[in-house]
Amino acid sequence: MQRYKTYIAIDDTDELGYYTSTGEICEDIKEHIERYYTKTTSVTRHQLLLHEEINYTSHNSSMCFTTHLNEQELQEVKEFVVDYVSQKSASSSSPGICIGYEKDIDDRYALINYGLSAKKRVLIKENAFVVAKSQNLFLKGWKNEGNGVIGALAGVALRLYGNDGRIKGKITLDKEIISVKELLSLRLFDEVRLINCDPVDENTSVIVKEYLKGVYKEHKSVLLLEKYGGFYKPLVREDLQEY
Repeated sequence: MQRYKTYIAIDDTDELGYYTSTGEICEDIKEHIERYYTKTTSVTRHQLLLHEEINYTSHNSSMCFTTHLNEQELQEVKEFVVDYVSQKSASSSSPGICIGYEKDIDDRYALINYGLSAKKRVLIKENAFVVAKSQNLFLKGWKNEGNGVIGALAGVALRLYGNDGRIKGKITLDKEIISVKELLSLRLFDEVRLINCDPVDENTSVIVKEYLKGVYKEHKSVLLLEKYGGFYKPLVREDLQEY
């Protein structure tokens, strides 16, 4: 059976002080698919609107990744995700999940617009179900009103957009200085770019004082650098708030 590109997103599964986070639950789902089905892509974290009318744990972000599944696998994964999130989500959370094939999305621009709107406006869950149905996406929320469906749908939309989100996790190296050329050879990121769009000199060294953290741009995992004297240095989480 042919496999098709599949989007999987979750939101609002945790609470302050809870033993696991939405990102960790998403990583668990990703690991399950890689163990029993096929390869997956990195998880992206998408920042949504912070507003007093929106309940969220700490940062109001949703998580999304992609894989390729056939129709039988897709159904099995849906059942697993529903069951796993039901078990692992915090008692006070309001979880939502969104899953679907890219090929079945009827109007990608309308869906992307929904995701971008979730970064700017307060949305309601009733509209999320309308949008998901029109775009042939599986959307489910439960427990405490299930308002996480808004973020889950937005997660799929913003991943589809391809120019939003930070790559979950931090990468640490066993060295504090590395050339761009060597860094590229490690294949940790699809691309390495300067934040001001100037060309990167592959022979220039990168000073790595803390860690490497990628962003999602043009459907690629990208490490952003800035000039640092005669060197480069990577942007860290505090520098990447717009993503």
